[in-house]
Amino acid sequence: MVLETFIATVKHDNGKIRFRVVSLSGEKGVIEQITAAEGCPERAIVKIKKIDNDKKR
Repeated sequence: MVLETFIATVKHDNGKIRFRVVSLSGEKGVIEQITAAEGCPERAIVKIKKIDNDKKR
């Protein structure tokens, strides 16, 4: 199993918010985590971008 880190942008009534999500299940896992935690539909997720964990910050 490989941990992957993603940044997801979610649109709601008051604007947009970004989440950093760590998942073992790829993009599908990210979508499931966000919809469960935020109680939002999948269509509210505007963008999902994978972050390269090897880059230095």
